[in-house]
Amino acid sequence: MSTRTADPPPVDARLHQPSVDPRLRQPSVNPLIQRLFATITEVSSLPTVALRIIEVADDPCTDATDLLEVVESDVALAARVMRTANSSYFGSHEAVDLQRAVTLLGFQEVRNLAFSAHVAGLFRESSGYKSYHRHDLWNHLVGVGAVARHIARMSEAVAPQEAYLAGLLHDLGLILLDQYLHKPFCRVIDTLTEETPVCEVEAEVLGFDHTVFGQFVGQKWRLGDPVTAALRYHHAPGDCDGPHREMVYVVALANLFCHIKGRTSLGARQVQLRAAPLFAALGLGKPQVESTWEKLDAILAAADAADGPSAGS
Repeated sequence: MSTRTADPPPVDARLHQPSVDPRLRQPSVNPLIQRLFATITEVSSLPTVALRIIEVADDPCTDATDLLEVVESDVALAARVMRTANSSYFGSHEAVDLQRAVTLLGFQEVRNLAFSAHVAGLFRESSGYKSYHRHDLWNHLVGVGAVARHIARMSEAVAPQEAYLAGLLHDLGLILLDQYLHKPFCRVIDTLTEETPVCEVEAEVLGFDHTVFGQFVGQKWRLGDPVTAALRYHHAPGDCDGPHREMVYVVALANLFCHIKGRTSLGARQVQLRAAPLFAALGLGKPQVESTWEKLDAILAAADAADGPSAGS
């Protein structure tokens, strides 16, 4: 009996487009979000090492020596940097010491490792509710990050490592709602159906949705405009008319591929968007779509092997 490989998603594949109250598009004026963020003392600022990496990366007067000093101050991050630099993903260049590892990886990759470790720490307690499981959400985040990096490289529209970070953090709002507003978050899961967009359900239950909250936190964390744009518009890329549209499109497409593969955030394939304009805007045609689909399982497997909630601990 022969088996048939699943077809790649059609270029005009549709996913649910959330219908969100336009009053919620300015998170800074929503008092519910401000009050929630004020109660989350653990995430009101990033760990010192992550903040220092952002400062070093943003300062044109710094170099790899400054980055090395920051990494050396955190033993777990240093171990993670060494392990990543010597992984098969980075080829045959052997990092015999931390200085060589930092040089091989560069500012953006080291920053991404710091963020991955911090976000992974939020998943160490395994928990779930009905169709939702934290481990599945983590797999979704890592998968979207890896696929976004691949699409960025293929399209050359945005920096691949920036795309990875945007993909990894795109559902940051969901992570924090689960952790710090768990009972209302469970009501969202109770109400969620494949026909009703999650952002619409969240707006009804919470008064705001995870994309608005994620953008607000991303701004507080100083993640940069391309990443925070992806946090805000990955469910509604057509609503993004700013200078970071390409990043939003890359993450939205990566999210689409992962959902079609069943690697979902909440256990339901219920996010929808029109994919054709995104492919076209990134200069991707049918051959690139089919190539990505063919490589998708390998991309996701490599992402699972490279990262995880326990990595770096």
